[in-house]
Amino acid sequence: MTESADMGDPIDSSVLIDRQAQRRRRLRRTVAVIVVLVGIFTLWLVWFSPVLSVQQVEVVGVDGAAANEVFELADIPLGVPIARLDTNAPLQRVLSLQWLAAAEVRRGWPSQVVIAVQPRTAVARTKVDGQWLGVDSQGVAFAPPAPLGKGLIEVSGIGVALRAGVEVLESLPVDLLARVSSVSATTRDDVELTLNSGALVRWGSADEADFKSQVLTALLARRAQVYDVSAPELPTTFNERPKKP
Repeated sequence: MTESADMGDPIDSSVLIDRQAQRRRRLRRTVAVIVVLVGIFTLWLVWFSPVLSVQQVEVVGVDGAAANEVFELADIPLGVPIARLDTNAPLQRVLSLQWLAAAEVRRGWPSQVVIAVQPRTAVARTKVDGQWLGVDSQGVAFAPPAPLGKGLIEVSGIGVALRAGVEVLESLPVDLLARVSSVSATTRDDVELTLNSGALVRWGSADEADFKSQVLTALLARRAQVYDVSAPELPTTFNERPKKP
């Protein structure tokens, strides 16, 4: 008895290799097309789609009327794709506000813009053209967005003189500060304090603040019209009055 099976013609190995190569080429083309389509969709989504557009603008760092002023001045348009938003232009507009020490405009994906601001803090006040302005610790005068707090001491001066006056004011210990009614300067080296009693203190520059404070505290035991601690090693007083019996 004889068995036989028709196994068909054998497939040439070169044909198999060619078919595998064709499948790989089709797969690569398919992947390339998908990558291109995804890239095009992503580009459209980020740069042109309303899905990732500015829908909300938030101001942080201040509130109330001050926040409204920042919001209005920034003038950030809604509906613009957030990736295409020019953040520098609104930033420069916001920084034109004198009462701001710093500001930043940030994209808050997917649809928010955050304007973070740092307002100046008034440590003194000064009068310019009849208007009271706040003065911060850097000696910068600014029109505040709200009424100045009570108890701020007046500092008179311009530019470096104003900065020197504020520096001296901030260097005073609490007990001396409580006795000062105003500070004035025409240069950085001739700061003067007016005391609540009406007496004048010639302080000089902002240097040696601790030493000058100690000397002045000792001199105040005398009833004088003028105390000079500009050279604290050689302090002087003028127009001393005898102590009351």
